[in-house]
Amino acid sequence: MMKYILGIDVGTSNVKAVLFDECGNEVSVSSRESRTINGAANQVEQDMLLVWEKVKQCVKGVMEAGAASGEEVAAIGVTGQGEGCWLIDKDGNPVQNAILWCDGRAVDEVKAITQERPEVGELYHTTTGTPPLLGNQMVLLKWMKHNRREILDKARYMIFCKDWIRFKMTGEIRTEITDSLTSLIDVKDGTIAEELMKELGVYEYRRCIPAPVRSDEVVGTILDSFADETGLRRGTPVIAGALDTSATAVGLGAIHEKDVCVILGTTCASEIVMKKEDCEFGAPNSRYEKHPIGELFVELQPTLNGTPNIDWMLSNISLTKDFKEIDKIVDSIPVGCGGVVYHPYISVAGERAPFYHPYARASFFGISQVTTREHLIRAVYEGISLSIRDCLRNVDKRGTIYLAGGGAKSPVWAQMIADVAGMKVMIPSGEELGAKGVALMAGVSQGLYKDYDEAAEKACKFKRVFHPDPGNVKKYDLIYELYKRVRIHNQEIWDYRHQMNKKIKAIEED
Repeated sequence: MMKYILGIDVGTSNVKAVLFDECGNEVSVSSRESRTINGAANQVEQDMLLVWEKVKQCVKGVMEAGAASGEEVAAIGVTGQGEGCWLIDKDGNPVQNAILWCDGRAVDEVKAITQERPEVGELYHTTTGTPPLLGNQMVLLKWMKHNRREILDKARYMIFCKDWIRFKMTGEIRTEITDSLTSLIDVKDGTIAEELMKELGVYEYRRCIPAPVRSDEVVGTILDSFADETGLRRGTPVIAGALDTSATAVGLGAIHEKDVCVILGTTCASEIVMKKEDCEFGAPNSRYEKHPIGELFVELQPTLNGTPNIDWMLSNISLTKDFKEIDKIVDSIPVGCGGVVYHPYISVAGERAPFYHPYARASFFGISQVTTREHLIRAVYEGISLSIRDCLRNVDKRGTIYLAGGGAKSPVWAQMIADVAGMKVMIPSGEELGAKGVALMAGVSQGLYKDYDEAAEKACKFKRVFHPDPGNVKKYDLIYELYKRVRIHNQEIWDYRHQMNKKIKAIEED
């Protein structure tokens, strides 16, 4: 009898439940939009209870579709947006809205760590493998202590998005290694980074951090109430799961050293799979996170600025929102857009990869009276592609890029990325790669696959391959040099712009 696996992906803008068969096929998908709450000072939050309700609706929707019975679902895996700060009290209730990974409120805390006490910033980076960034849970813990201590003191556990959902499904509170290693774990020995917490003045909240477990470890079974409400079998096992970027690597089949994957989503995440001994923890512009499998790590460059650039372009430049028409427009404009270069730093929180700057902003460079709307549209796509190259500047170009995310649906963009990076690009079958990743982990945990190699061989398939055009590669080598020079030059200008806006606001308030 065919067995099925349920993968749940709790993203920033969408929540999904996906039912997979043993061959990795998406049998049924149910999704719900998940809204953010945007406040002053670049604050981005979500209602934790509302996110949970969306998950329940999705799981119920998948089971009601009737592709498989609850008895046929072997296990459940959960992935979700990483970092941020999800706090619950001793009774398991949220003490506030979740602060998300893309939140920009902790600028002063990052500045204090990196500029006022650079030795602590260095300790942070070498200890965790991640530099101090706005959305890091450790940084947000410090912000909470400074700004909402009364609320923080009500919290018993500090967890991550997927941990919250797993807790609501099972009643078991756990954290998991790929999420925890983003800022809470000492990469040398896998324990909580207590010395770092002491240096940051937050050690008193060590009690809030559960010990992390392995990604494919079964941490509990679903509650009877959840089973009865959704149509799942009582006692269905649930694994710990993984951070969305790490789970997607598994879903793509990037499970070996030197595999590369790029996820074209809200975050444009570029990942290179590496052995631990090859990682240079604390190296300039480096960021490492745990791969779900064994002792593998991922060199991760997760920009803040992926497809929101496309959304902005569709709303403010393009006269159509039909992506087939957009592809035709992009394909009609020559490489380089007549010398127009777009820097895609459109997030209100600036940029975090492959460099950190909280005040980075998007811009076009090289516009003239002959520049057309169509030039600008292609320039936005090229700008994101050049940002990917910026993140992969140390990669072995003889390798292959596994391309996933919403942007991977465009063959024109996939070819552009192959040309910009100078690498072969492969597009997977299926779309829900994060959910597939945790589903495969759950499958391994239940013996549906003997190991991850068998899981990838059986369930990871590809539908398109794009090879770089040698002539375009040469052109993009020149364009990338311009892109990089302008980006470096703009860093001082971004600082000036921020200070200028503060002064203008002060004048207006007078």
